Amino acid sequence: MDAKTKSVFLDSILYVVVGATIGSVMALAAGSFLYVAEFLSAFSDPSENLISDQWSRFVPLVFMVVAACLILVLRRTLGLKRFHSPGETIAAVQSERPIDIKAGLASTLAALISVGGGASVGQYGPLMHFGGTVGAAVAKTIKTRIPREIWISCGVAGAIAAGFGVPLAAIVFSHEVVLRRFSVSAITPISICAITAAILSDQFNFGGRPYFDGLVDDLTIEFLPLIILSAPVFAITAVVFMSLLGKTMDKVDQLANAPAWPLMLAALFCGVVGLWVPGALGLGLDVIPDFLTNNLPIAAVVILVITKLVLTIACVGTGIHGGIYLPSLFMGAGVGSLLGKLAATMGMASGAGLSLAGMAAVAAAVFGAPISTVLIIFEFTRSYEAALLSIVAVTICTLISHQLYAPSFFDRPSKD
Repeated sequence: MDAKTKSVFLDSILYVVVGATIGSVMALAAGSFLYVAEFLSAFSDPSENLISDQWSRFVPLVFMVVAACLILVLRRTLGLKRFHSPGETIAAVQSERPIDIKAGLASTLAALISVGGGASVGQYGPLMHFGGTVGAAVAKTIKTRIPREIWISCGVAGAIAAGFGVPLAAIVFSHEVVLRRFSVSAITPISICAITAAILSDQFNFGGRPYFDGLVDDLTIEFLPLIILSAPVFAITAVVFMSLLGKTMDKVDQLANAPAWPLMLAALFCGVVGLWVPGALGLGLDVIPDFLTNNLPIAAVVILVITKLVLTIACVGTGIHGGIYLPSLFMGAGVGSLLGKLAATMGMASGAGLSLAGMAAVAAAVFGAPISTVLIIFEFTRSYEAALLSIVAVTICTLISHQLYAPSFFDRPSKD
């Protein structure tokens, strides 16, 4: 065996080992994150607490304030003005800016506190950054010929595959959003990492996908005109969300000495609003199926969507750290449900079609991930028809949002 052949053989083994190792690590890490977040969230849910009904409705308010205090202490202890997000993961690959491993781990802990406290945030954005941080830490510790960006992308793929239970989407997401190119050398370790993480998560119940099976069996091509007409509305929803969130973050960041009052005020505001609209707090995974099945009256959907928009902006914008992917899914599904109800009044049945299309379109525009979001919808629903119809909404929505705002929230225009 000549030197070149031996080198290729060793590199191939190394790529496989790297993918399997990071996938295993991320299955355990992501599963632990989701388990602890779910455990803490149960205590902030009024229906799960052990105190009298008279006071149970105030539990979310108390948890929000406690979570804000813990986040503030963590931020002050580490000297961080703002916790890190998927934007830092993408920048680490695109501009070769190093990932601050300590800040990345602290951001994961802050997100865990936020989710456990019932904040109106998501958990998958922080999980994605956590995966990138783990990949960067491994690349820094183990010196190999594998480029650092591949290690980071493997971590992201493993986190998404384990957290969402969507290995196909995780593979594409790492290329589409993080690497922003399809690389022959990267596809092997990323694929092995995602598949390993998904298999282990499923085998040991570490994570798992939201189950929307059976909700979209009635989708047909007849919904296509409705989806085309609705796509601009989804784009406006995404642009409004990204624009307001970006402006809020910029205003808070411009405050001198990173004061505590915006964060504490947001916690109190969210906790008080949650007394009357509890469905807008937390992850919202229990509400999205109601949007898809049209189980809620119009007034309830309007209140939930608007409240979710306001509370997510208040939380993430002021530093109650968390993700924005799940809130995007929530708002997209809600707007789609409203459009579906409007279509029904005109004699056009849409079922779960518009809610599903809205969920995909808004999330794809916010994260700049049209292809992987369609795959996420496919793996969520196990429906080929749902994926096909989502493509139409996603492509039109992302085209419009790109022109009106930016390719994604993480590529938003600089405040300067």
